[in-house]
Amino acid sequence: MDHLALLKKDIARWNHYRDNHPAVTYSLAGEDLSQGYFFEGNFSGLDLRGANLKRACLIGANFQDADLTDAYLSEAYLSDAILYGANLSNADLTGANLVRADLRQANLTGAHLLNADLTGSLTSPQEASLQERSPKDAITQQQKLRSGPRLTPKVWLDQLSQSLGRRAVWVPAVTGGLLMAIALSTNLGRTGLIATGDSSPIQTLPPIENPIATQPTAPQPVAQLALDKSLDGSSQVWSVATHTQQDGRSLVMGGHADGRIEVWDRQTGQVLNTMFSHNDTVRSLAISPSGKWLVSGSGDGIKVWELDTGKLMYSLPSQGSPVWSVAISPDEKTFVSSDYSGNITAWDLETGEQQYNNNIGMAVPVWSVSISPDGKSLISGSSDRIIRQWDLASGTLIREFVGHEDAVRSVTISPDGKTLASASWDKTIKLWNLANGELKSTLNGHDNRVVTLAISPDGSTLASGSVDSTVKLWDLSKQKLSETLEMNSDWILSVAFDRLEKTLVSSGKDQMVRVWQ
Repeated sequence: MDHLALLKKDIARWNHYRDNHPAVTYSLAGEDLSQGYFFEGNFSGLDLRGANLKRACLIGANFQDADLTDAYLSEAYLSDAILYGANLSNADLTGANLVRADLRQANLTGAHLLNADLTGSLTSPQEASLQERSPKDAITQQQKLRSGPRLTPKVWLDQLSQSLGRRAVWVPAVTGGLLMAIALSTNLGRTGLIATGDSSPIQTLPPIENPIATQPTAPQPVAQLALDKSLDGSSQVWSVATHTQQDGRSLVMGGHADGRIEVWDRQTGQVLNTMFSHNDTVRSLAISPSGKWLVSGSGDGIKVWELDTGKLMYSLPSQGSPVWSVAISPDEKTFVSSDYSGNITAWDLETGEQQYNNNIGMAVPVWSVSISPDGKSLISGSSDRIIRQWDLASGTLIREFVGHEDAVRSVTISPDGKTLASASWDKTIKLWNLANGELKSTLNGHDNRVVTLAISPDGSTLASGSVDSTVKLWDLSKQKLSETLEMNSDWILSVAFDRLEKTLVSSGKDQMVRVWQ
C-alpha cells in the first residue's frame, strides 16, 4: 500500500488503516507534508525525521512516541496535539500553535520555539519562580505557591498563562537538566520563569478576572427541551441542518466523517436519502430558505444539491484547503464559503461562478461564516481570535470585533439582525451589538471549548455545543443559562434549530444525531 498517498488523500481512511494494522511499520522521514490537512491524525510511533509539516493542520493529532527529529513544523497548528514522549530534538517549531498540547516527556533539546504559542500546554512542572517587582512580593508569592489547594499540572499552566497574558514566547534552555521556558507577558508587564521537569502539582496566582464576564447563574427555563429521539449516524456527524417542507414533513440532514450526507424523516426517524459524492468529512451544511438548495462543504470542496431529490447540481473543488463553513443568503442568489487557509469566497448560487475571494492572510483558518437576515453583510470567525463583518455584495471589510482570547469557532446572527453571537475555544460565548460592534455580554458555563451555535427562530434562545459534551440553552433576553442537555458521550460538533418548529438538533463525535423538542 502507498501509505503516503493514503495519508495525503484522506486522513479518516489513514486513521482507519492504522487502527486495523497496528503491527505495520513504515516511515515518513523527509516527506513533504507541508500545508496538509491532518486533523486528529494518528502518527503515533512513526518515523518523521526531517519531514516538512510547515503550516500543516495537526490539531488534535497523536504523535505519541513519534520521532520528529529535525522536522520542520514552522507555523503548524498543533493545538491539543498529543506529543507525549515524542522526540522533537532540533525540530523547527517557530510560530507553531501548541495551545493545550501534551508535551510531557517530550525531548525538546535544541528545538526552535521562537514565537510558538504554548498557552495551556501540558508539561511536567516541578518548580515555579514568579519574578515579581520586589523581593518581598516574590517571597509572599512563594508562600502562596506552597499553600491552599493543590492543582494539577494542566490547571497550573492554564491559570499561569491566563494570569500572565495570552501570548508567551518560549525558548529552550538546559539548566540543571531541566527545560526552562520564559513567558514574557504582553498585557501585565510581568515576567515569569517556569522550569519544567518531573511532574508535581503546584499552586499559582489566581487568574485575572474579566470584569465583563457574567457569572454562571442558576438555570432559568426559557424553553424546556427533552430528547425526542436519537438517530444513528454510523460515523461521526460533523454538521446538521433541518428543514420543514410545505407538506409538513420535517427533515434532518447530517454530514458524516465518511463523506455521506444522510437525510432523515424527523418524525419517524426513517432514512429518506443518502447522498454519496464527497470523499472527505462533511463539515458544514446550509439549506436555502425555500428549501430548494442544499450546500455542503468538505475537505474535497463544495457541492450544491437539489434538496427534494438529492440530485447533485454541481461541484466546486477546494482551493487547496478544507472548506469549514458555508452559508446561503436570504434571497438565495449568493452563498459564501470559508476554508482552513483563510479564504472567504462568495459564489453565485445558481451557476457556481465565483463573485469574489478575500483572504485574511497568514493562512489563518476561518472556521465559521454567517449571513445577516437582511442579506447585506457577512460575519466570519477565525483562528486569529478576530470576528470580521464584511459587505456581502462587495466583500469590503466593515468592522472587526475583538475580545475573545482564543480561536473563534462559530458565529451566528439573531433573526432580527441585532445580535451577533460568537463561540470560542476560550470556553466563552460573546454577544455583540451588530450595529455598532459593542460587546453586550460574555456567557460562561461550558467547561471546555465551544464549537457550535444556533439561535431559535423566535430569537429567544441560543443553543451552544462544546467539547465538554453538553448542549446548553441560553435565555438571550436575560443573557443567562437556562438549561443544559447532557445526554451525549463525546464532543458536540453541530447544533441547528428548525426554522418553523421548536425543535433543536445536535450531533457530534458519538455518531448520534439527537432531536430535542
